[in-house]
Amino acid sequence: MSSLPATPRTPSEFAQWRGAADLGGRLFGQIALRVHEWHRAISDLPFDALARAPGLREGSAPVRALHDGITDGVYTAVQLTGTTVIDAAAMMLRAIERSALAENRPQRDLGAHGTQLVGALGGLVGDDMAARRNPLAPRLGFYAAPDGEGNRSSRRLELRRDALAVACPDARPRLAIFVHGLCCTEHAWSLYRDEQPADAADYGTRIAALGYSPLYLRYNSGLHISQNGRLFARALDRLFAEWPVPVENVVLIGHSMGGLVARAAAHSGAQRRAPWTDKVSHVFCIGSPHLGAPLEQAVNLGVAHMRRYALSRPLAQLLGSRSAGIKDLRQGATHDSDWRGRDPDALGPTPRAAIARIAGARYHFLGSTLGNAANDRLARTLGDGLVDLPSATARELADADSATLTRVHHIRLLNHPLVWHWLDARLRGH
Repeated sequence: MSSLPATPRTPSEFAQWRGAADLGGRLFGQIALRVHEWHRAISDLPFDALARAPGLREGSAPVRALHDGITDGVYTAVQLTGTTVIDAAAMMLRAIERSALAENRPQRDLGAHGTQLVGALGGLVGDDMAARRNPLAPRLGFYAAPDGEGNRSSRRLELRRDALAVACPDARPRLAIFVHGLCCTEHAWSLYRDEQPADAADYGTRIAALGYSPLYLRYNSGLHISQNGRLFARALDRLFAEWPVPVENVVLIGHSMGGLVARAAAHSGAQRRAPWTDKVSHVFCIGSPHLGAPLEQAVNLGVAHMRRYALSRPLAQLLGSRSAGIKDLRQGATHDSDWRGRDPDALGPTPRAAIARIAGARYHFLGSTLGNAANDRLARTLGDGLVDLPSATARELADADSATLTRVHHIRLLNHPLVWHWLDARLRGH
């Protein structure tokens, strides 16, 4: 994977449309193929029964051949026609991108809602988007804190000292970097802000009051967690070197998958002895599936069973195309060896490599349960709705610094007063 460019560029309007066309073509092709497979599975039921019936086998064989030939031809024609039209549109848009017409068009960002939609798509199929060089594929980068109205800039920070000085005029020597979870963007950290008390704010605003400069990471959550960790670590190299004032302290705060990405970045930086690792004091993981996510484990098991039956096999194929990032969540994979050379759909637990820790940093894991107690069955199985409590707290990994909340669901952890009290106490050394 390449390192983060110093000067990020927003895809042009035509590039964005081309990316949407590419996604549409891929989706159309997948749906057409799966419907074709499902149709064949349904039609095979009566034909298979006729083939086993004495006296009917010979008569049904030519009918079956005719039926299969016609349906195969129709579905192939539909699929080829649809993909050809969409591919032609994408080629036309690429040609316009390179023309004078595109040069005279102002660049437009996707806005908050568009960015969040692309972030969600990235979580589902972001690895495929990256492999196809789709212009809409989420690109790793840092974003500044929200303005007074709570709005965040949709432009990535340029990792040059002069540009950072302009974008972050109040740059401080202490950095707090927030890392979102699967299918999210930096906008996720603003969820539930309106439900807080009048004198409350999101974590970034609160941590700024403690003397930190809050920054928000956006990344392609469909890629392998270890890949995102490595890209994040490389981006930190440059941020550390170009920050307008000397960096004295770095805090990493990740939610869900973001906690695993933060741990993977710490591992990558520690392995290379990157200068910024000496400044990391805390790594916070909020609702992160360190030992795996039950939902992904259930989907993996369900897909394996569905592949055994013709009628459910098309749906299994569709679910099986979910991203590498999602599949990493099954066992909490944070190292390349956790997935490289392995069957991503293998059943059962797989060995998970131990990753390096930053020696001088304190690691903090927070888990939650929808139930009323940390030791009940609900906490051990369902947890916060997406991550069970043993996986989120992972005491064997947390150096005995783990905490538990009750009656708080997974997404609410992004903005909750009790979570902030937990963060604040540890940042103050309590």
